[in-house]
Amino acid sequence: MRVIVSHDVDHLRVREHWKDVIIPKMLVRGKYELLRGRIPFGELVRRYTMILHGRMEHIEEVMRFDDRMGVRSCFFFGMANGLGLNYSRERVAPFIQRVLARGFEAGVHGIAFNNEAAMMEEHEAFAAISGLKEFGIRMHYLRQDARTIALVERTGYSFDATSRTFEDSRRVDGIWEFSVHEMDTWAMCGGSRYQARNTSDAVAHTMSRFERAEAMGIGTFNLLFHDVYYTPAFNSWRSWYEQVVRKLAERGCTFTTYTEAMRTSEARIDPM
Repeated sequence: MRVIVSHDVDHLRVREHWKDVIIPKMLVRGKYELLRGRIPFGELVRRYTMILHGRMEHIEEVMRFDDRMGVRSCFFFGMANGLGLNYSRERVAPFIQRVLARGFEAGVHGIAFNNEAAMMEEHEAFAAISGLKEFGIRMHYLRQDARTIALVERTGYSFDATSRTFEDSRRVDGIWEFSVHEMDTWAMCGGSRYQARNTSDAVAHTMSRFERAEAMGIGTFNLLFHDVYYTPAFNSWRSWYEQVVRKLAERGCTFTTYTEAMRTSEARIDPM
């Protein structure tokens, strides 16, 4: 089976959040997980240290791991603010250019999902920063309504990677749609707001979803990991990601990109 790995970049620096409750919620969450025996004391200390140092993104570290594993992942970057995503286009621009220069994919982490004018502004801003003519989008918090896919297609995106449905990649309203089959939060939290599983249980959960996809004949399995968790401050989350990628590699999976997946699917649908 083919596997697409992607990363949503929700945060860059702690100082972005001086007007919201992202950081207090992170600390409360850590204390709760410590008291419930989900994380060791040292991990909580490392979360405080991360906050004091001010850096929240771990894009470079994720790229190094993905590169070692032969994974050409896609990083989705915000072009607007909302729901805790607060960095500016100017601050994120160097990260986008660095990701592309390293041979990874990049797309938009969308805020607008039902406003065509706002969606067009995000698309145009990313095109100007990246220099790309074709790229896709994933909505922040996987938000969609009945009009979203049609608006995404009209705005000019190549694909949408937002859907929560457990399906194979498919063409909808003239655009390719990719489901999110598994993500870190689902694996680690299991529907809770806090970490509910240890690493081994979370890995087992993910591999069960992978096997379900295999049994359904799904050709491309889509895995989402947020770069903010690739740190010793969230060691069990980072370990989950590394173990899952290694297990998928051991099973002979081919790591691909959204662009390659679309080309393969187009060739299958419209053979020359």
